Amino acid sequence: MLLRLILPLITLAFLWPCLPAPARADGERAHVAYTGVYLMGNARTKGNFPVYLRNQRALRDALRVEMKRVDEQGLLPFKLIFDTDMEEVKLRLDNTLSLALVVVRDDVGAESFNAAGTQINKTIVNVGITAILYDTRMINGQDRNTVVFSFPLVGYAQRLDGEKKCSDAEIDSLFIGSAVTALRENIVQRLARVTLSDIFGTVTQASAAAATVDLGATSGLEEGQRVYFLAAGKKVAAGTIVKLGKKSAVVEVPNGFAPRPGMKVRATNMRASSEETFQVVEVRVSSRKAAKLFPQEVIGPQAAQWFSNFLTDRGGKVVLPSRVGGEWDQSATGTAFTLVDRGGLEHRFELPPPRYPVSLDLTGVSSKVTESNDVNDVCMFKVWLKVSIPAMKYEKEFNAFSSKTLVKGVQSFEEKNELFDLLYQLTAKAAREAEI
Repeated sequence: MLLRLILPLITLAFLWPCLPAPARADGERAHVAYTGVYLMGNARTKGNFPVYLRNQRALRDALRVEMKRVDEQGLLPFKLIFDTDMEEVKLRLDNTLSLALVVVRDDVGAESFNAAGTQINKTIVNVGITAILYDTRMINGQDRNTVVFSFPLVGYAQRLDGEKKCSDAEIDSLFIGSAVTALRENIVQRLARVTLSDIFGTVTQASAAAATVDLGATSGLEEGQRVYFLAAGKKVAAGTIVKLGKKSAVVEVPNGFAPRPGMKVRATNMRASSEETFQVVEVRVSSRKAAKLFPQEVIGPQAAQWFSNFLTDRGGKVVLPSRVGGEWDQSATGTAFTLVDRGGLEHRFELPPPRYPVSLDLTGVSSKVTESNDVNDVCMFKVWLKVSIPAMKYEKEFNAFSSKTLVKGVQSFEEKNELFDLLYQLTAKAAREAEI
């Protein structure tokens, strides 16, 4: 079982809010369960994440501290409920939404080279995390987890050392520090896109088993959603919508509760997404030279995560978890992927299909010496990346270049590292400048 409480139901509308959400009637923020850190993949693929595995507990604790900090400061649009708090507050929870952090990359690259008789060690740490808000409902006796909002968090760090290589302990520190920094710098801003709004109605007919509620309009609501009966503005009972009409809903009431005509009812909409949903579904490496330096199965998930991260910063766009890497199942109604919890158990999560699937193609890389003397070479590096969004009839190739003065003899080493870093920068340029 997931480490979470099955919360009463909430509407999760895929709409971008145009106006600030009204304050809740009872003055409380909605509660969302924080279910911790998961790993993208399954039991067979866990071994592909060695840095994460040896830092699993430390990473979980460090990210939890940061989530508690922003929660206690009231910086989020909802109140986070941590697993240790569940029993104390479960009666006040009013939705089925949970927040989790998913590790999707733990890439560490470490290489050595000699420059003017001195050994230099370079370490690159690339941490990929995806934050997901998901809805859990019991379907046929099993939990069904549906992602309704998500965004990537990327931690990217480089370190140069002298003759001493970066130790595992130092790499672990870089890994955890990069993850925490990525969370701290982005979580509040990106979760600010989640807003709450209340829909109020009035009981028009009531019996021992059900009540008919006039809601004025039922757009955005759905059968199975929990609603609350109010007395003096306070929740006194919860019911479940079993039938929806254009303006009213039939609500099943709990045993022992007798609603009265005229009683007020509240439902909650959490607007956590947008119709502008994007997802990177493919990354190709069509350049032969690029493929020799960066195998597609390695660079693909990295480039997809970077591009998704930078695209998220563009207002009004929701970027679903990249389909490049991980364990995915596709169907006509959407896709599903598998996550592994801290106890090693696998959980299936479902996604609606993106409105705009995105394909990336690393179409070229180049490096050459443009100037030279007895000591140094001036080298030019360039990378090309094509972005294709068929549903928008959009396709464009972007490029980025850099120039570096290098000690003679190190170009062959620096080439791969410089092009790798340049590709990271190019994904930012493409995501920010694409006319979409």
